[in-house]
Amino acid sequence: MIKTAAGARPSDLLPASILGLLGSRGLMTRAELATALRVSPATITQVSKDLMARGMVLELGQIASAGGRPARPLALVSSAGRIIGVKVTATHLAVIAAALDGEILKTWTLPFEPGRPEALDTAARTLVRVLGEVDGQVLGVGVAIPGVVDSLESGVADSPTIGLHNAQVGAVLRQRLGVPVLVENDVNALAVAEQVYGVGREYSTYLVVTIGRGIGCGIVIDGQVYRGATGGAGEIGHIPMVADGPPCPYGHSGCLESLIGMPGLLSKAAALGQNNTVESRDLDSDIATIRRLANLARSNKSFAEGLFGWAGQLLGGALAGAVNLLNPEVVVILGEGSEQWDLWEPGFEVEFRAKLLASRRSIPYLVEGWDEDKWALGAAALVLSSSFDRDGSTGYQGEMVRERLGIASSIGGKR
Repeated sequence: MIKTAAGARPSDLLPASILGLLGSRGLMTRAELATALRVSPATITQVSKDLMARGMVLELGQIASAGGRPARPLALVSSAGRIIGVKVTATHLAVIAAALDGEILKTWTLPFEPGRPEALDTAARTLVRVLGEVDGQVLGVGVAIPGVVDSLESGVADSPTIGLHNAQVGAVLRQRLGVPVLVENDVNALAVAEQVYGVGREYSTYLVVTIGRGIGCGIVIDGQVYRGATGGAGEIGHIPMVADGPPCPYGHSGCLESLIGMPGLLSKAAALGQNNTVESRDLDSDIATIRRLANLARSNKSFAEGLFGWAGQLLGGALAGAVNLLNPEVVVILGEGSEQWDLWEPGFEVEFRAKLLASRRSIPYLVEGWDEDKWALGAAALVLSSSFDRDGSTGYQGEMVRERLGIASSIGGKR
């Protein structure tokens, strides 16, 4: 939930949450929005005035209400701008164009090799072509990267898993694209998308945990993404788990990700006698291989327990530690690996509950359906949420998005 105490300013993500709610549910009165977002009607009135002034929300005619004076519902002006989301992977760029309500209007899957010296130049040329195919004003581009990003505004990324080192992603792309560009860790971007479009609208403090090629965690505290001192908060995948374990791309050994990320699972499968399923280490074949392992596990209980049951236990223990430390209201589990959650859950559930403090053993966790567009939608949500940045974390890029929102309704169709 988004809590607003008397006299306190609303959550920085509250305006974006209102837009997401109007987009997903349609017309809503201020009272309905206040109830859904668990804030005061006065706060909704205050924020909605600003949204109407920006041309993002409009007020319709009166409708009858059950008691009291007639209400005027609010509606989203989704054509007020377009947002672009880009998820960077080891083999390609997953790109979407979305309306302000989160509706995905167009998708692209574009070949990309991030480890090559000319990678950023290639990405810039590719995205210039994408922008040329988008109808309407582009408010900005959000980029989600698996790794540490120093800040949303500067967008310097370190991602050993895909071969990026001190990469000036933000500077290069904004110079070439001519639009605001915000860069963030991919799991943090998912956490923002949950706040704007998903279950995060009901909670102020929660974790988003991803399982797949890597293991990631986004932290939201009191309605704000917590990034840490240098942008690297949430690296649950690098919690040490065993003294002598396999290495990870960051040079550690025995950390959670090295054990139960996709490469770790494949190595474990080989140790359990399934060498023939381990064919390569690029992302696409890893996913296909994990699906084959899952099919085998569903017909072989011993193998299921030895691989996914073991992985679920490790994840459950590590996540229990994070919950004990941060005391969230809910945990959201996402990522490519969530397709096999029925295999992870038996080991996870027992270990997770057993390692929690007694007062926290009832914490819910939600496993959402998955497709790759969710990564890119998370990136796009960075642009929308930056429109309401009050602490300056998005810097000049956020200012540029706000300027574009101010003119979106009158200059639609031009970048």
